[in-house]
Amino acid sequence: MINIALQQEYIFSVFGLNITNTFFTSVLVSLGLILLSIFIYFKKNNEKGKLVNGMRVLMFELLKMVDAVTGDRKLSKKVLPLVATFFIFIITANLVSLVPGFLGSFLINTESGPVTVLKSPNSDLTTTLALALFSVFFIQFFSLRELGVKRYLGRFFNFTSPIKFILGFFEILSESVKILSFSFRLFGNIFAGEILLIIIAFLVPFIIPVPFMLLEVFVGIIQAFIFSILTLVFIKTSIVKYAE
Repeated sequence: MINIALQQEYIFSVFGLNITNTFFTSVLVSLGLILLSIFIYFKKNNEKGKLVNGMRVLMFELLKMVDAVTGDRKLSKKVLPLVATFFIFIITANLVSLVPGFLGSFLINTESGPVTVLKSPNSDLTTTLALALFSVFFIQFFSLRELGVKRYLGRFFNFTSPIKFILGFFEILSESVKILSFSFRLFGNIFAGEILLIIIAFLVPFIIPVPFMLLEVFVGIIQAFIFSILTLVFIKTSIVKYAE
């Protein structure tokens, strides 16, 4: 029997705080990336390490991508940690769910019945909403940092004319809508792909799901790229548009 639900699935509680399977998986992914970062940091002088060299290549390519958007190496170095963190976390969270035995495995019995312990973090709207909030927050942070308080607030509150005052209102609305746009785009694509894989694996468990898994690998990479590049573009436009 296939059990597909939008609501959160709680697996245990810690000090009275209910923990969902998506949050638990997010913690595991984060811990894995933190440990990997520590390992790479202490191995950074090892020129023969394939993992270290691979990470260097990834960071170099991400920096080139950021440079292509910002056109300013100084700004690129400031926003690279944010963009790289979004990209690496999202792509890892997307691809880890495609590991054989991940979906629908490691069940735990709860009051509502058997629930899978591990689930793709980005198939939960609360996770993508949290990522969206962080993204919009840092868009505002870099805009404020580069423009200064006066010009930053002038984006939203301009009383020099009725038209500019109305445009300021729409600017506030535009920034707010970005949260929904970011969160629902990522959630919709990952959740739909997860449902597709579960249904295909349930109906035809051998061979047939492989092409769909390869497709989901591609989708997972593209979604990580889109989220990261949109954050970068919005940071750049929020600075350039009001810099003069």
